[in-house]
Amino acid sequence: MIGRVSTLLRVLALPALYVALVFVVGVSAGAQSAQDVLDELRQEREKIQQEAADQALQVDAATADFEVLAGALDDLNALVDLQEARLADAEQAVRSAEAQVARAVVREDEIAVEVAALESDVRDLALSSFTGEGGLNGQDFTALLVSDDPTEAMRRRSLVQFQTGSLGDGIDRLRALTVEAEQVSAQRREAVQLAEAGRIEAIDRQGQLTQAQAAQTALVQATENRLEARLAEAAVLASRDAEAAARISQQEEVIAAQIRAEAARRAAAAAAAAAAANPQNRPVTVTPDEITTVRGIEVHRNIAGKVEELMAAALADGVTLGGWGYRDNLEQIRLRQQNCGTTEFDIWERSASSCSPPTARPGRSNHERGLAIDFTYNGGSITTHSNPGFVWLAQNASRWGFVNLASEPWHWSVSGG
Repeated sequence: MIGRVSTLLRVLALPALYVALVFVVGVSAGAQSAQDVLDELRQEREKIQQEAADQALQVDAATADFEVLAGALDDLNALVDLQEARLADAEQAVRSAEAQVARAVVREDEIAVEVAALESDVRDLALSSFTGEGGLNGQDFTALLVSDDPTEAMRRRSLVQFQTGSLGDGIDRLRALTVEAEQVSAQRREAVQLAEAGRIEAIDRQGQLTQAQAAQTALVQATENRLEARLAEAAVLASRDAEAAARISQQEEVIAAQIRAEAARRAAAAAAAAAAANPQNRPVTVTPDEITTVRGIEVHRNIAGKVEELMAAALADGVTLGGWGYRDNLEQIRLRQQNCGTTEFDIWERSASSCSPPTARPGRSNHERGLAIDFTYNGGSITTHSNPGFVWLAQNASRWGFVNLASEPWHWSVSGG
């Protein structure tokens, strides 16, 4: 217990240490950068968490006090979180380095193509300068400068200056490209080394994560065994000492809740990873070129003909319909980010009921597919089932495949949803 209190005090002291160190960085010449301070604090936090987890590994779930066991579960959960974050950082570093390598290779290829073209141009310009092939009527450049006509002499001199200037520009560009090629090549080699180092680190961190998860699983299993034994003890004790039995049950329920919460969090994380790895599970969204306008209503082009026929038939019967159809999913995505969270899982996979307030997932509405219309009658909303617009639609819309959502007289779609 003393060790856990000491660990807690050290963790609580970190924010104050950060403030003090940042102040020193800000006022001391030559002091560490803020990033260096943050790196040191991160390392200190990881060290403290590892020490706490090491202590947790020594806990005997069967005999430990309630507070000690609860703390040990928290510590091992935190260690798994830490190792997962470290692994994710290492994998991201590898991806960044590999992307840098790819960009460098592309740039090296671009430079090589440009250098080859410039070398050819420079050779041609240099050759013409010495052979006179670039002059007028086969004359060399010296002859070009001689003319009894001042205007002609000036024109010829301008031609010479242009050609020699082009040659100089080409040589300067070649030099610049040579320098850039060396820099890009050095960056590529460095990125290759970083990627390789990152892969090694990722393997190491994966091993550490596996060890942490194994320790967590072992403690959870031991805790489950303790729960059963303690709850059985409480059941026997209930007839003799109800208060003690209730206290035991309450304590064990707290620990059981910890286990359930962690299991739920792990399941959500696994689901999020699966969702990110399998975007094909997300609803299909339409592209702008799939949407067309029919009598002022944007709909999917697959139903455009039916919508045109429906509205023409209504007008022929003296019923003027209008309305709104397609709505892109950007607003729904914004709402999901606001109400559900900002990860890919939060936006696309998390259930509507788990958001606050409940928010439908993007792509689930027929409006977002261009397959639904909120009709109006004579420019006004259709809010009742007695509205002439609804009456006509109820009698005729099915001829073109449209079904009403019973709770919304104005809403008609290809599926009724």
